[in-house]
Amino acid sequence: MIENRASDFLPKELQNAINTFIEQFNIMEEYDLDYIPTQYTVNLFKTMAKYPEYSNVLLDLMDIIENKELEK
Repeated sequence: MIENRASDFLPKELQNAINTFIEQFNIMEEYDLDYIPTQYTVNLFKTMAKYPEYSNVLLDLMDIIENKELEK
């Protein structure tokens, strides 16, 4: 279970998207689900895309997701 929260220095909208994603991850773990519903990942990516200063992090996350999909 992840106890961390998004840092306070991030824009509030981005904090909310990150924290919601973390909450969904914890739900996935708690109920032994195989994945987080897609809309939470999409929301995180769309929110991050609004902030060019985080584009490298966004691209890294997208690569991680893409590589996990290719492993299936």
